[in-house]
Amino acid sequence: MNFGEEFSLQVMLANKSYHQYLYKFLEQIDVQHHYQIILLLTRFNGKATQKMLCENLSIEKSNMAAIIDALEAKGYVTREVNYKDRRGKLVVLTPKAAEVIDGLETTFEHFETNITHEITWQEMYNCLRVLKTINNNLLMLNRKPEVVNRPQEVAHI
Repeated sequence: MNFGEEFSLQVMLANKSYHQYLYKFLEQIDVQHHYQIILLLTRFNGKATQKMLCENLSIEKSNMAAIIDALEAKGYVTREVNYKDRRGKLVVLTPKAAEVIDGLETTFEHFETNITHEITWQEMYNCLRVLKTINNNLLMLNRKPEVVNRPQEVAHI
């Protein structure tokens, strides 16, 4: 098995195991599948544009609109006027989301305590750095027009 195959397998297995672990803690709340939006909004001091969320999570605009609709219906976010750009709205966390954020912080503390034992902080930092670099490289590859090497057609006389 070459590196690409092994890497793909390990990323897929880690992703699956991680979400199984995380969903055990998130099953009490109804944002299980959209917790990343809430976490990202906390990084932006509780509010961001839909475009910012889409870019940071690599989610299509139409999909993001549906996710925001669902979070708004559950009372976790609201849409407010963006005074810097009146064409767009700001997605803003509500006080109800603060309860979820506290639970997520506890969950991630539990994760760090129980999952990262026997891993040094340097290894964790390098892991994050490598994953970010790989994600950035993949984003760049996915944005480039596909180059296909095809044999040139032979002119028939």
